[in-house]
Amino acid sequence: MRTVIARALPLVALLAFVAGLALRPMAESDLFFHLATGFQILSRHALLALNTFSFTYPNYPNLDTSWLFEVGAAALYRAGGFPAVVVGKTVVLLATFAGAYGLCRRRGAGRVATALALAAAAFVGRERFVERPHVFSLAGAVATLAAIDAVGQRQGAAASRAALWFLGAVIVWANLHAGVFVAPLMVGAAAIAAAGSGDRGGARRLALLGAASALASLATPVGAGLYHYLRLHLELPALHPVDEFRPPTWLSDAPLVVAAIVVIAALAFLVATAGAPARRGLARQLAPLTPLAALAIHSVRFGADAALAAAPLVAVALTAAAGRLAVRLPVLRSSLPTIAGPALLLGFTVVSRAAAGAPRGIGLDVHELPLAAIAFVDDNGLRDRMYNDFEIGSYLLFDPVGGYPRHRVFVDPRLPAYPPEMHRLLGRSDLSREAWQAAMDHYGVDSALLAYAGINRRVAWWDPARWALVFRGGDARVFVRRLPRFRDLIAAREIPATFAFTDEEGTATLPLEQPPPGSPVAACEWSRRLGELLYELDGAPSDRVWSAYSRALAAPPGCLARADEAQLCAWLGAVELGAGRAAAALSLLERAVSAGDRELSTFTDQAAALEAIGRSADAAAAWRGVAARAGDSALAARALLRAARLAR
Repeated sequence: MRTVIARALPLVALLAFVAGLALRPMAESDLFFHLATGFQILSRHALLALNTFSFTYPNYPNLDTSWLFEVGAAALYRAGGFPAVVVGKTVVLLATFAGAYGLCRRRGAGRVATALALAAAAFVGRERFVERPHVFSLAGAVATLAAIDAVGQRQGAAASRAALWFLGAVIVWANLHAGVFVAPLMVGAAAIAAAGSGDRGGARRLALLGAASALASLATPVGAGLYHYLRLHLELPALHPVDEFRPPTWLSDAPLVVAAIVVIAALAFLVATAGAPARRGLARQLAPLTPLAALAIHSVRFGADAALAAAPLVAVALTAAAGRLAVRLPVLRSSLPTIAGPALLLGFTVVSRAAAGAPRGIGLDVHELPLAAIAFVDDNGLRDRMYNDFEIGSYLLFDPVGGYPRHRVFVDPRLPAYPPEMHRLLGRSDLSREAWQAAMDHYGVDSALLAYAGINRRVAWWDPARWALVFRGGDARVFVRRLPRFRDLIAAREIPATFAFTDEEGTATLPLEQPPPGSPVAACEWSRRLGELLYELDGAPSDRVWSAYSRALAAPPGCLARADEAQLCAWLGAVELGAGRAAAALSLLERAVSAGDRELSTFTDQAAALEAIGRSADAAAAWRGVAARAGDSALAARALLRAARLAR
C-alpha cells in the first residue's frame, strides 16, 4: 500500500498544482461571446452564419470554428453558472496533464522528473489556463504526441487502431478549436524525421496519418473555411494589434524565455550523452516540437502549447541527469526525491496562492468590468447604437438572464466576424477628432462606452462640441451625441470635461471652462459642476476651485437649484470657517440656511462663526438652537454649556 501511494504521489502533486493554477475566479472576457453564441446555437439548432451580434456589420460572414466548445460551455453555465464552467475547464486541463504524465513515463522519464517538468510547463502556460477553447488544443497537442509514438513505433492492427482513435480525436478537436491545424504539422514533421532516420515504414505510416489528419480537420461545419480563418489571424493583427499575437519578449514573457533555454539545455545534454541510435530516436521526438516552437516564436499565444509539448523531452533529460548524479549522490537513490519533489509542488501550490491573496470562489471576477457604467447606459437606454471598445464588447453581448444578446454591439473580440476596414479603424492610433467623427457618423453611433479610460487613447477623440460626457466613474467614460432625445440626460448629467492622450502620460482630463455650443446646461450650473471636477482633480479647494464656485454663486437668484445652492454654500462655509475666515463663512452659511439647508452641521458651523466674530448674543441663541436640534446627545450638552457661557 505504501509503495502504491509513493508511486502515485508525484502525479497527485502535479494535478494539485495544475488545479491550483486553474481554479480561479472567471476573468476571461472571450467566454461571454462564446456563451452568447452557445445559447443561440442551442436555441436555433443551427450555427450563426452571419455576424448578427453587431449593428455595424450584421450581414458579414461569421466563421465559427468553436461551436462545440460554445455549446458545451453554455450547457455547463445553465447547469451551474460560471463555477461549473471553471470546473469543466479544470477537468480538461487535469486530463491533459495526466495524459502528458503517462506519455513521459512511456518515454522512460521518472515519476518525479515528469511531475517537475510538467509543473514547470504548467507554470509557463498558466495565463492560457482560461475558459477558452484553446484548452482543448493543449489536450490535442498531447494526443498528437501520443499518436506519433504509437503509429510510428507499431505496425499492423495496433498502428491502425492508434490511427483511428487519433483521427476521431482530430474530428472532435476540429469542432472545438481552430488550433487543430497543428496536428498535421506535428505528424508531418515526425514523418520527415522518421524518413531521415531510415525508418521507411514508420515514415510512411506517419505521412499517411498526417494527410488523414489534415482531411479530418476539415470535418466541421466551416470545412475548408478553417484555412480562411487561420489566414485572417495572420492578416488582421497587422491591422489591429492584439497582445496575444505578438512575439514573446523577455520583459513580458520571462518564464517562456527561461523555458526555451531549459529545453535547449536539456536537448544538448541528451545529444551529448546519448549514443547514435538514441540520437535518431531523439530526433523523432524533437521533430513534432518544431512547428509549435516556430509558432511560439511568432506568437506568444502558442507558448503554452510549445512548453507542454517540450515537457517530455525535459523530463527524460532530468531522469538521465539524476541517474548520472545518483552514482555520486546516493541520496538520489533513496525514497527522499519521491517525497521531496511532490512536497515541493504541493508547498508551492499552497504558498503561492496564499502569497497572492487569491480570491475565494470560482465565480465571475468583476474587477475588470465597468459594471457601474454599463448599469448607467442600461438605465438611460443608450445601448442600441453604442460604440464600445473591442475589449468590453464580449461582456456586452452576454445577458446573464436570457443568455443571449438583448442589444447588438459596435464590435467584439470575434476577429474574423468583422471586415478589414473595421480592424484598420480600430488599429489606428493617429486619428484626429474629425476622422473619428466621420467613422462614428458612418456607423450611426449615438452613444459610447469606453473602458480602461486611463490608457485608452480613443477617450480623447470625442469632440465636446458634438458629444457630451455624461458618466465618469472608475476607469470608464460614457458619451452621448448632442441629439434632441438626449437633451434632458445631458442637462442632468453632463460633466464639464474633455480628454487628451499621450503615450508617455496616458489620458489627461481637461476641464472645460465654458459650456460647449448646444449644451443645455446653464452657465451657473456648469460652473458648479466644474468646481466639483476641479476639486476632484486637485484634491483640495484650490484657487481654480474657488473661482468656479464663486462664478456659480454669483449667478442671479434661482439659477442654481435650491438644494445645490444650499449644499454648496454649506460646504464652502465650513471650509472658510476651518481656514479662520469666520465672517466669510457666516455669509455663506446664512445663504445655505435661507436656501433650505437644515443639516445640523450647518447650524453648528453658523453658531461657531457667530461666536468667532464676537456676536455673543446671536451666538448664544444659535447654540441653543443647535442643542434643540441635537436632541439627547453630547453635542447638545456642549451647545448648552457654550450658550450659557456666552450669555453671562
